[in-house]
Amino acid sequence: MRKILFGDKVSEKHLQKTREIAPDWDIVICENPEDKLRHVQDAEIYVDWAMNIERRFIEAAEKLKWIQALSAGVDGLAFDLVRQKGITVTNTSGIHKVPIAEMVFGYMLMFARGLNRFFGQQKNKVWDKSIRTTELFEKTLGVVGTGNIGNEIARLGKAFGMKVLGLNSSGRIPADCPGLYDEIYGINSLFELLSNSDFVVCALPLTPETHHLFKEEQFKAMKPSAYFINIARGAVVDERALERALAEGWIAGAALDVFEREPLPSESPLWEMPNVIVTPHVAGSSNRYMERAMKVVNENLQRYLKGEPLINVVDPVRGY
Repeated sequence: MRKILFGDKVSEKHLQKTREIAPDWDIVICENPEDKLRHVQDAEIYVDWAMNIERRFIEAAEKLKWIQALSAGVDGLAFDLVRQKGITVTNTSGIHKVPIAEMVFGYMLMFARGLNRFFGQQKNKVWDKSIRTTELFEKTLGVVGTGNIGNEIARLGKAFGMKVLGLNSSGRIPADCPGLYDEIYGINSLFELLSNSDFVVCALPLTPETHHLFKEEQFKAMKPSAYFINIARGAVVDERALERALAEGWIAGAALDVFEREPLPSESPLWEMPNVIVTPHVAGSSNRYMERAMKVVNENLQRYLKGEPLINVVDPVRGY
């Protein structure tokens, strides 16, 4: 019997469609790594969070044809083995755009309207109206990475009346989102985008090319009044450089959902900085996450069984 291995708990409600699509398949759900190691040996399809797909699982897999990641990022996957074994990898790119974009605007509104500081006053029962606030309206939003998430952030930026700049590898406006960006820059024009933006949002995948893309010189290129927001991957940013930029006032503040080390170590100065918002890698979280993820899984499963091209196929060389 052909086998689908789910490496994370999936409710029967979400599995109902899967069982209808593949009624003759053995569908196994196990979260324990040792159980996964045993079941992956004869699984044809493996569905799991990319960070949980250990190298030894791929090494042990004898029949594996397709890995469906429940996450968009797959930067931790052993792509050398994936290529060697001819395994197709797909992700759930696109399902995170709504919660992440909403989170980004939550950060931006906190900074612009002073909500983080007013909340601190509330805890101390302080009535102080002297905190200066501003608006998002007519500010410039720089979106670094114009994929699904970046485009949704740009769409909300337009709804708030912002000027929206984008940056991608081609320097061209994506064909599927006309009207979202006032200007698009290529990767070699990053400094121009940074110097013109009031809010810079990093929405790039982590690759060898984007590792520590944001260093001291990039933060120095930003306006002292600008804010940096990272909802991509922690390693896209040189954290020591960011700490210095925040401490020395090169930029006004930062909202960070991802870090080079997670959980963020308790000794990190980022915890204590008054101009920093820290969230524990939850920007993409939502009570609708698995509902959306399983739509991708089931759409791809139908395509797989019909021999049709899968959606969200990951380039094993580029890593996204």
